[in-house]
Amino acid sequence: MNQRPSALVEALYRRESLAWGLIGITLGLVEGATAAILVKKGYAGQASPQTVNLAVAFISGAPALSNVFSFLWANLAHGRARVQLMVRLLAGFAGVVGLLGLAPSGGGGLALVVMGVIIARVLWAGILTVRSSIWTANYPRHMLAKITGRLVVISSLGMVAIALIAGAVLQLAPSLTRWLYLLAALCGAVAAWSYRRSRVRRQYQLLAAEIAAVGDDGVFNLGSLRRILREDPQYRRFMFWMGLYGAGNLMANAQLVIVFADHLHLASTTQIAILSILPMLLVPFFTPVWARLFDGGHVIEYRARQCWVLIASMICMTLGTFTESIALLWLGSFLMGIATAGANLGWNLGHSDFASPGKMQQYMGINVTLTGLRGLTAPPAGVLAYELLESITPGAGRWSLLLPVCLTLAGGLGFNHMKGSREGRDTTIKADR
Repeated sequence: MNQRPSALVEALYRRESLAWGLIGITLGLVEGATAAILVKKGYAGQASPQTVNLAVAFISGAPALSNVFSFLWANLAHGRARVQLMVRLLAGFAGVVGLLGLAPSGGGGLALVVMGVIIARVLWAGILTVRSSIWTANYPRHMLAKITGRLVVISSLGMVAIALIAGAVLQLAPSLTRWLYLLAALCGAVAAWSYRRSRVRRQYQLLAAEIAAVGDDGVFNLGSLRRILREDPQYRRFMFWMGLYGAGNLMANAQLVIVFADHLHLASTTQIAILSILPMLLVPFFTPVWARLFDGGHVIEYRARQCWVLIASMICMTLGTFTESIALLWLGSFLMGIATAGANLGWNLGHSDFASPGKMQQYMGINVTLTGLRGLTAPPAGVLAYELLESITPGAGRWSLLLPVCLTLAGGLGFNHMKGSREGRDTTIKADR
């Protein structure tokens, strides 16, 4: 039976809504494909093609790469009031995004932009780490995905809005791009100011549970990461398959930006529309569908179903680049939007099905730290594979897209194997009873 959120839960949700909508605009300019396309277009001819492509790889992977620092944020947040910390993080994030608009042209400017995007994403990793504990404290588990899904949708709409504007500016007046960053920074500053009104439900109980679970001085570090993975074999296996699945996804994003620009010669507006706007625009429509599935079972079962949409998307995108079929690219983009809606929920909330209340931030810290390692290695590896094939035979670089397809497929098969093992174990327990 569906239960309506209590008046308190609804009030907490309303207090967060404006902040996440505005910060979505700020986030949109340092988000994966949009940021990579801005750099690919803005710095073309100002550095060697190989240098620009590597910059695209690091910027495309920056959202994941930055998460390797999440254990530092988990330590910083441990035992501290969440709202005040979140306000500072949001303000710092907005300020760094604004500084990107002041970067000069040329190779030096390109290096500054890459560093600036990574720093902004490091701050965003802190926001995600702190946000996770706020959401799990404020919203009941049986409606956690439904309520937080609304907030993800609001943020996505802000990202769509700025991506639409960025595509138009790149096409019509590229010299005005730097003003986009200043606009985004202003929105982020307002978001930080707005978030001061937010509250954390039973915050004293949350902080006490954290201290009781890990002690005053044993918060989260690489040692605790290894210990949890050693003591929790289910989560360890889940993280392994997530590693393959996520690496393929990250690798493909950087490669597609390069192939779209250098092989298919798509207009900037078309590139942003396919890789950013349409997927993000679909998130609000499909998040409620995925939320019902997430709230109805364990995250292992959820990922075993959700993964096939991303795999189908990547296959369509790859076939579209080989056949130069715009229709297949749009189909892949449509499927990517559906997959992204599901992935947002799984990534933000999946650890809650493994962790006790006091260890939520530790488990989320493991998730985002391993995501960071994938972001550090997968996109550059994909671009290096592309460059290697191009050096052997010009035009062969697009074959590198087969590598992320295989990695993502392997991860999806792993999720389904875990789901089968879990169902078999449940059947055995019921039979013994």
